Amino acid sequence: MNQARKPIYSVFLLLILAGALSLAAIVLAPFVNILIIGVVLAALFRPVQRRVERLCGPRPTLAALLTTGLIFTCIIIPIFFFLGSLLAQGVQSVNALQAQLAATDFNKLFSHEAISPYMDWVQEHLPFLDLKKLALQADLIDISKTAGQMLIDSGTKIIGNVFVLTMNFVILMFVLFFLIRDGERMMQRLRYLLPLTTDQENRIFRQLDDVAKSVILGAFFIALAQGLAGGIGLFIVGIKPFFWGCMMGFASLIPVVGTAIIWLPVAIYLMLTGHWQWGLFLMGWGAVVVSGIDSIIRPLLMQNRSNMSTFWVFLSIIGGIKFFGALGILYGPLILGFAMVMLTLYAEDYRHVLEERGAAPAPTDCLPED
Repeated sequence: MNQARKPIYSVFLLLILAGALSLAAIVLAPFVNILIIGVVLAALFRPVQRRVERLCGPRPTLAALLTTGLIFTCIIIPIFFFLGSLLAQGVQSVNALQAQLAATDFNKLFSHEAISPYMDWVQEHLPFLDLKKLALQADLIDISKTAGQMLIDSGTKIIGNVFVLTMNFVILMFVLFFLIRDGERMMQRLRYLLPLTTDQENRIFRQLDDVAKSVILGAFFIALAQGLAGGIGLFIVGIKPFFWGCMMGFASLIPVVGTAIIWLPVAIYLMLTGHWQWGLFLMGWGAVVVSGIDSIIRPLLMQNRSNMSTFWVFLSIIGGIKFFGALGILYGPLILGFAMVMLTLYAEDYRHVLEERGAAPAPTDCLPED
């Protein structure tokens, strides 16, 4: 009789478990982003946590408090001050740009002797494109007004949601504290519940940890380096570097176009306004120095640790941004990295089935190897 009940018992237990996990997912859904960010920050600061634990001795709560305080001091507070200064200077920079555009006579500009030959070439080879009839000045002013309004709306949204931001910040600190203090025990419990071998668990968690670290550190250092290099180039040509350098840093996260979305229009504008030497300099600086940083640093930081080729990192970031927004920069590579390591485990566990078909083994650079 007990043997007859066992399958029913197992099915019933699994159904209850699935229902309980579904309800838990609904309850935790508003905090998914905070939980993931907390896990990533805890992983990034794990070396610091271990040093603090050695100093504190057998007092894990104190070590967790100190580590959380370091994260708060080194990351959270600077981000708040940085965003406040960026919004304020952003509005000033956009207003100055609008005034500059309004004062520029584009008709006179297109008639300049240095630009006239190029205008004649465009008119000859592209007769359907009459630049003189284009409302270029009005369009540029509208774009700048839209950008200024977006900055103002962002600042208003941040100020208006102070309560929400404060609550999310408090929750993040709360999550970080417990992840730092009890993270090892949580991981052990999760490993116990997973029906996988120890080697498979190690490879999955190591892959996710490496992808998260490479993406976060890679994106941060690339944005910092390109923003700094772009700001230096802007300073040399006589443009206030802070806001537009920061914009280059953010633009470095945009695949394909990247920082060129900032420095290229500025260089073209300088050349159109008669400062063609500075325009050519900025174009060369952006193409060689700023873009060169991305070409050199990104593959080094985002490929070697995660064992994902630049091709897959590139596609995962594009897809992640498209589906998840800004956090897709992290989520995309994490999801693809997880899928790749699971494909590797599948290929190993079912090697005998796959080899029966006489198929050639996959190239070693297609999937991550551990």
